[in-house]
Amino acid sequence: PLVTPTRVRPTATADSPPCSPMFALVAAVHAAPSFDAVAELEAAKIEIAKLREEALSFKAVASEREALFSSAPIPEPLVTPSFKSVQPGVFDISGMAYLGGDSIAGDPIIAGGDGKFLAVHDAKPKEDSDLSSGDPFTRVSMFMLPKKEEKDATDGLEGGLMHLEFTDLAFPDPPGIITGHRSTDLESVARIPGTNLVLLCESGNSADKACNATRADRDHGLPDPTWRYDATASKTDPTFCETPPPRIYVSEVTAGEKPTVTIKQEIYWTEFYPGWVNPNGSPANKTSSGVPMNVEATAVGKWPAPAPGAPDLYVFLWAERESTTIHYTDLVLDANNTVSIGRPGGFDSKSFALPPPMNQTLNRPVVSLDVDDSGGIYAAAAYDTDVGDFGPYNSAVYTIGELTFHPEFWGFPIVEIYPEPKMFAEVNGFKVEAVARADKVPVNMYYDGEASAVSGPMTFLGTDDENYGGTLRPINLTLADLEHDEL
Repeated sequence: PLVTPTRVRPTATADSPPCSPMFALVAAVHAAPSFDAVAELEAAKIEIAKLREEALSFKAVASEREALFSSAPIPEPLVTPSFKSVQPGVFDISGMAYLGGDSIAGDPIIAGGDGKFLAVHDAKPKEDSDLSSGDPFTRVSMFMLPKKEEKDATDGLEGGLMHLEFTDLAFPDPPGIITGHRSTDLESVARIPGTNLVLLCESGNSADKACNATRADRDHGLPDPTWRYDATASKTDPTFCETPPPRIYVSEVTAGEKPTVTIKQEIYWTEFYPGWVNPNGSPANKTSSGVPMNVEATAVGKWPAPAPGAPDLYVFLWAERESTTIHYTDLVLDANNTVSIGRPGGFDSKSFALPPPMNQTLNRPVVSLDVDDSGGIYAAAAYDTDVGDFGPYNSAVYTIGELTFHPEFWGFPIVEIYPEPKMFAEVNGFKVEAVARADKVPVNMYYDGEASAVSGPMTFLGTDDENYGGTLRPINLTLADLEHDEL
């Protein structure tokens, strides 16, 4: 490139003649620092050379990448994406009871029970036979509420609602009937207050049906896993397995580091509830099948001892799911923790009414019962289409009565059932089958507090949403105008 030389003009001296005004202006301009075009041009040339070098380098890398991807296909993912169950292992909750809350002299009745629930699942023998593995469905499990510190420690990736399955729990076979040590349709759990005993209760709905345990495994005394349920089997067939009358299993529970459930005793419903009868109307005996009942709700309540040193007074309550009638009778716990249910004269019954529209939208008015520490009686109701297992479902939880004393005869306990439910919570979209009142839930299991603090009474529900699985959640109940609440 051409560079125009700078013309240097002579400056005025003492001997020089004075400059003209125009000449003085031009001289002043040229006296200022001049623009060094040569230096700027050289700097630009260096910058251009750098850019050209970077462009050539980028082009070389691009050529290498193009050669690489043109000669080899993009590798397939190492693991093919697939759907996974949202509810692994938790198929339903058909009944549950809280294991914490009460204590003696500051020591918990069930150590480690705070924040934990014992739950049952309504598996039936014929459903076990549908499993390709041959392993039976779990009948009993324990749930533990989420803990704040576990969620915080893992940024919410771990923790949450936890459950433990008691897969090795064996249920006794009644005389002359092979069940494969499996229960049939457990639908409710009732804890005996102030003890470590719970009642695991069968409903009776699946009685008089064939089960899947026709041949015993000689090595383990378990059913032959190769046998499959045959709905066409005849009761005259020597290989037919008869489901026994429904039972209540009195079980001892621990909830520490290694939770256990041990069946200590069995009680037949037929011992105190003649509603379960033979086809001819006569009371059924312990080893015969009769007209099925369908008890899905049970609970045990306790009144304070009427006098110092006197034994506690317990009451056993139950209801069939299509009825608003609550039955109740005495429950006695002797010094050896042996349980007996019933009394001379049988049992008493009281009913409540569901106002519209609840009486039209909830076709199972009592699917669960519980009695809290203050004597309040809670119940759950549900709507089920009975057509398939996809819903939609609807449920409600309400208070229906209380344990109290006769106002004129102190010390005479009574079961009061309200004419209509008082407190109410709607649970739309879920099929509730369990309600449990829980006192002294650790604060770190329901609020951002310290584990040493505890809650007041809370209400929890468990659901059996069939093909959608099951879950456990806390809820609030409020006073409501049931006649005008929309369901």
